[in-house]
Amino acid sequence: MLDEALELARRNVERSDRDLLEELCIPSVSALPEHAADVRRNATWLAERMQRLGMRTQIVDVPGGRHPVLRADLEVDPSRPTLTVYGHYDVQPPEPLELWESPPFEPVVRDGLVFARGSSDNKGNHMAALEALEYSRMAGGPPLNIRFLIEGEEEISGTALGTYLRQHAEELHTDYVLVWDGGFTEEEEPALHTGLRGILYVELEAKGADHDLHSGTFGGVAPNPLNTLARVIAELKGRSGHVTIPGFYDHVRPPSAEELRSWDRPPEYGETLRRLMGASALEGEAEFPPIQRMWSRPTLDAHGFLSGFVGEGEKTVIPARAMAKVSMRLVPDQDPDAIAERLVPYVRSLSTPGVEVEVRVLGTCRPFLCGADHRAATVAREAFRAAFGKETRLVRSGGSIPVAIDFQEALGAQMVVSGLAQADSRPHSPNERFSLDHYHRGIEMLIRFMYGLA
Repeated sequence: MLDEALELARRNVERSDRDLLEELCIPSVSALPEHAADVRRNATWLAERMQRLGMRTQIVDVPGGRHPVLRADLEVDPSRPTLTVYGHYDVQPPEPLELWESPPFEPVVRDGLVFARGSSDNKGNHMAALEALEYSRMAGGPPLNIRFLIEGEEEISGTALGTYLRQHAEELHTDYVLVWDGGFTEEEEPALHTGLRGILYVELEAKGADHDLHSGTFGGVAPNPLNTLARVIAELKGRSGHVTIPGFYDHVRPPSAEELRSWDRPPEYGETLRRLMGASALEGEAEFPPIQRMWSRPTLDAHGFLSGFVGEGEKTVIPARAMAKVSMRLVPDQDPDAIAERLVPYVRSLSTPGVEVEVRVLGTCRPFLCGADHRAATVAREAFRAAFGKETRLVRSGGSIPVAIDFQEALGAQMVVSGLAQADSRPHSPNERFSLDHYHRGIEMLIRFMYGLA
C-alpha cells in the first residue's frame, strides 16, 4: 500500500496543485472582522473535502473564540495508533497590497513557486497532509487512525482550539501529534523544532488633548501623544537590542550546552540571514550569535504606528491620539502574564505630562519545548530523508504556535513540530510564496510518516 500511495501522489501532481490553489483563493484573514465569513468559508471548504475522504467532520464554535475549530476523524481500526495532525486555515492580512507582484488571493505560479497569502503559512502544509491522506485512501489505507484539528485563530493568538483541547482531552486521546506549521532551515534542511518562543502582543494607545490642535497656535504647550508614544517605544528597547522592561530577563532559561553545540553555525551564517532578509546589517544583542538571538533570546518589536496626518501635502496638526502595536517574543521560562503586569506601570512611567498611555493585551502564549528522542521523531527523520534526500536538523524556532503547549499539556502524546516552508518563503510579508517541489515531496514524506508510525 505504501508504494501504491507514493505512485498515486507522483502521478497526480497537477491535481494536488489545483487543490492547493483553490484553497489559496479564500481570503481567510482572521484579524479583520470583514473577513469573518471568509474564515468560516475556508473551514467549510476543508470540511467538505475531508467528508469526501470518509472523515467524520465537525465545525465547532468554541465559547469565547472568534473563529471555528475544524475537527475531522477517520478511524480505520480502533486497535491501531492514532495520529493527530494540526494546522491552521487562517492567514495574515495581506497589506501593503501595493508591494505584491500579483494579487494576494489570486495564486500565481512562477519558477516553481506559488505566490499567495497563506501559501507557506499554513495552507501549503495542511493541504500536503490532506493530499497524503487522500492518496493513502486510494491505495487502501491509511494504516492508522487519523485526526485533523485545524484552527482559524493561529494568526491572532486565539484561544478556541486550546480551550477545546483541554475540555475534550479524554476523547481526543492520541498516540502522536504532528504540529505541521514549521519549515526548513536557512541551509535548506528539513527541521524538527524542539522549541518555540512564546508571545505577548499588546496595543499601546496614547491620549492627549480632547481634539487635534493647530501646531502653530498650541505648539510648545500642547501635549503630543505621537511624540510621546514614539519615545515610549524607543525606550522599550535600547540600541543594543536589550529590552528595558524591569525584570524582563529574570526568568530566561539559557539553552543547554548540548543544544548550543548542535546549533553551532559557521561565521558566514550571519551573511546568509542578511541575504534572506534583504537587509544591510544584522542587529540585536551582539554578545550572542545570531542563532541564539533568534531561538533562545527574548526580544521586542513594534509592528505598526498610527497617528496624525499621513496624506499627501501638509497639515500642521498635533494629534489627539496615537496608537502602536508591539509584541515581545518570549523564551523559557518567561511568563507573558507576569511581563504584562510589569509593562503597564513601566509604560506609564515613560509617558510625558498631559499624555495618558493605555496598554491593551491582544494575545499571549507561553514558550514551548519538546523532545525529539522518541519514535515519532525518528520516523519523521526517516521520512524526510527518503522524500528529500537530506538529513533533518534539530532546531528551535523564533516563531510561536500558541496552541502547541495546549497539545502538550492536554494530550501528553509524542509530538513532532515541523513543516515544509522554505526559509525565504516570506510568511506575513508581501509576495509570500511556497515551493511546489516541497509540496510534492512533502506529500510523499507524510505518506511515509503515516506508514512508518503504523
